[in-house]
Amino acid sequence: MIQAMRTVAITLRDEDESFVQNAVKSGSYLTQSEVVATALELLRTREELRRIRREQLKKEIQIGIDQLDRGETVEFTAADIMREGRARLAAEAKR
Repeated sequence: MIQAMRTVAITLRDEDESFVQNAVKSGSYLTQSEVVATALELLRTREELRRIRREQLKKEIQIGIDQLDRGETVEFTAADIMREGRARLAAEAKR
């Protein structure tokens, strides 16, 4: 499918312009536009992952709030947290 394309003017830092030019010179990309299009695709993917992570975090926070509302709490101290953390690190080191 052929997509409509539009020409736009952008301003790049010197090092970014060099990067784009070197990417084309290396043969990895045919044109500067292809380099920019790939960069935009990667940015879209990164932003979508951030959105998904944010939604997951909101769900997990809501689970915690619901547990608190039901009185499902556990008391712990800083020493408890440190002990648990050390145990997890030791378990990871054994893998």
